[in-house]
Amino acid sequence: MASSEEGKTALEEQEQGPQPQATAAAPARDEQASAQGPIILEAGSYRPEIYRQLAAGRGSVVFVRRRQPGSAYPWRRIIAPLAVLVAALLVMVAVLSFGLGSTLASGGGATSSASSDQSATMSGMSNMNTGSQDADATATVAALPRATQSQGNQLATYVRDPDGAKHFTLTAEQVLWEVVKGTWVPAYTINGTVPGPMIRVAAGDHVRITVINHFHEATSIHWHGLEVPSQQDGVPGLGQQPIQPGQRYVYDFTVHDQDVGTHWYHSHYNDLNEVAGGCYGAFIVDPRPGSPQARVEVHADVDYTAFIGTLPGGYYVINGKSFPDTQPLHVRHGQTVRLRLIGADTLGIHPMHLHGHIFTVVAQDGHPLSQPYQRDTLQVAPGETYDLVFTAWAAPGSSYPFHCHILSHLMNPGQNESEMGGLVMLVIYDR
Repeated sequence: MASSEEGKTALEEQEQGPQPQATAAAPARDEQASAQGPIILEAGSYRPEIYRQLAAGRGSVVFVRRRQPGSAYPWRRIIAPLAVLVAALLVMVAVLSFGLGSTLASGGGATSSASSDQSATMSGMSNMNTGSQDADATATVAALPRATQSQGNQLATYVRDPDGAKHFTLTAEQVLWEVVKGTWVPAYTINGTVPGPMIRVAAGDHVRITVINHFHEATSIHWHGLEVPSQQDGVPGLGQQPIQPGQRYVYDFTVHDQDVGTHWYHSHYNDLNEVAGGCYGAFIVDPRPGSPQARVEVHADVDYTAFIGTLPGGYYVINGKSFPDTQPLHVRHGQTVRLRLIGADTLGIHPMHLHGHIFTVVAQDGHPLSQPYQRDTLQVAPGETYDLVFTAWAAPGSSYPFHCHILSHLMNPGQNESEMGGLVMLVIYDR
């Protein structure tokens, strides 16, 4: 006990500095500590006076290691690893059971051929986001009629109003759309087709468009790329209220020289469902005849518009169809071809590649480029439009694919790697 107190006193002296009255007593304490035999010191501790003695050759130190107290519950060392192992086994069993159930479910669906149309329809329904739809949306979709037209993007007709306006009528209606032969998916359409009819007018035209809503939910139409007054822009809450089911709304505006080019229209209400479901169409504005814009306009032998998008059920579509049901682009040797691309996908970018040809990008978002550039692959993002021009140089009878270069977009649901579907369109040289 005395040696411990002496060590503490020595440590205090080191920290406080030398004390005159203690200098004479320090050698005596060192000799006393040395006479008492080896000093027991815990490993890892620091006692400066002990190390001074060792440095001076006086005494010796025996280092000891403190014994760690044992666990009060030694059984935990065995139970804890076993608990982790049991939990891991339970998770593995659950995952395997889920995978087996999914495989059996898909296999059962594949072996049933008597109700293939109904299965395709329900598959499309299951992929739709119904969170914002009415409570009876599922029943409504199940009762949808099948489309009576097979191709969209047809030229819209109009009547002349007494004031000279070109008056178009667009009806928003849900139908079952045949995305590939024998497979029908629920679609939000304009006039019963995907895409809806193409509105084509000239700069200076006064346009009046009546939209009739036969959807089970509200809608509105936005004129993408056109410079129109905000009350005609089609955004609910900014100039208009949503068009409720059974109601109609009249858009009235004039297109001008700055609107010349490739544009489009689409839903702007619940658009994650409605645009992804096919509610869109082309809006092409040609230059005024005889105007400076008309003199520099591309004069093409073939003028083709292609929407790149998706439809319910996991289908990637060009103009509402998945390959092999996409409509081919027919050309003849020596022709100049203008291809208008419109990005109608709500989520993804599609790098579109044309085999065997180099095309020139002459316009973007409806406006001519001051410096056109050449590509064989062009990324088309949601909302973008591009005008491509190429020369049909190949021999009659030739065929070249135009397709997305994200290769998973070249498959339809249920296909394997040896089959082709999705975003593929053929350029066919007629004989």
